[in-house]
Amino acid sequence: MSVSRLESYRIKAKLLQKAKQKAGQDFQLKDAFALLAKTAGFSSWNDLKATLESQVDFCKKGHSAYWKVWYASYDEARAHLDSDGGYLLPYQKDFFICDENFIQWLGLEVEDEDLLKVGRDWAKPLDAVAYSRLLKKMK
Repeated sequence: MSVSRLESYRIKAKLLQKAKQKAGQDFQLKDAFALLAKTAGFSSWNDLKATLESQVDFCKKGHSAYWKVWYASYDEARAHLDSDGGYLLPYQKDFFICDENFIQWLGLEVEDEDLLKVGRDWAKPLDAVAYSRLLKKMK
């Protein structure tokens, strides 16, 4: 059975707490959560948790067979989108550019009315209501 990313962080926090306590340190679970969040680049555990809970996983099993260009910043990904086309999708704290084949792999048609309303930048969709409908259509 697969463990979610959030559950994986919870397990790591408990292991970290036990290791620190075994070493004689007064280390609470909330300290472990805070340390893991900071290490992952988030301002707090609540920030990390909210981010993971609100994300759509566009990179499910089988996604690696499709061409994608990855970026750590939105601005870089947007520049690529503006110059070369494609679709800009968010993934955790990163962004990637994909082509129509990946969109079809998600179970969507490139002529879908909602896709046209959303536009090619899914990190900043043009129509939030259409984006919600689009996510429900994905396989």
